[in-house]
Amino acid sequence: MIKKLALAAAALGAVTLVRKRSAEKAEADLWHEATRGPQGVSNPTVR
Repeated sequence: MIKKLALAAAALGAVTLVRKRSAEKAEADLWHEATRGPQGVSNPTVR
């Protein structure tokens, strides 16, 4: 019983990690698209 719970927890953790990384990549792609080209938003530099 404990092995099944541990396996389920590990699987859930793996799925959560993959979804988090996918979301981060999608956000980075959107940011890159929004800040490039003639229609891009302002991208101020930090001094």
